[in-house]
Amino acid sequence: MKNTDYTIRLSISTDLLDWDLDKKNHIQTKNLSSDEKRETALIKITNESVFSEIDEINSVEIIVLSGIYSNEFGDFEEGSYLLFPKENAKLVHTKDRCTFFRKKNYLQNPSTSIIQTRTETWRNGQGNLMVMPLSEHAALVKWPKNERFVKHQHYGGEEIFVLSGTFMDEHGVYPKHTWIRSPHLSIHYPFVEEETIIFVKTGHLLPK
Repeated sequence: MKNTDYTIRLSISTDLLDWDLDKKNHIQTKNLSSDEKRETALIKITNESVFSEIDEINSVEIIVLSGIYSNEFGDFEEGSYLLFPKENAKLVHTKDRCTFFRKKNYLQNPSTSIIQTRTETWRNGQGNLMVMPLSEHAALVKWPKNERFVKHQHYGGEEIFVLSGTFMDEHGVYPKHTWIRSPHLSIHYPFVEEETIIFVKTGHLLPK
């Protein structure tokens, strides 16, 4: 699955996708978007997994969904948000099992960010929204039950991964683990009917 046309709107319910198994390296992947260098994917590893990636990494951005993710910088529990300008893939491992959402090579030399979202403080956002900044262009947003947001436009596009609850807009309904990518200057009117937490990334999909 490539999904590299960033001018079209895209949503994928990842729970409906099958895992692709790399039997040699013991890695399971749900690839959401990829080209020669960049990749957005869900990845599942065990204590037997071995990454053999040798391509140059100019950024890796991760949300740990379950288990403990370990690399040369430390051990990171479920709920961790990680952004590194470099990472040695051969040192990525887990003691048992770990599932994570990963974006690779979408940023040039970003500042390192390590945040445990389960203990980080939420801040007041627009309306009744609560926001947890993660990096320059990424945040978690907590939507209270029955919250509706103003109709708005995305300069540089928007990417969402639903971590809990169900996100909605005039285009559709997006349950937990749905991945949504909206292009530069796209417009929507989002709302929820139950408390919902989303990972949001903006401004990184400007046309070249």
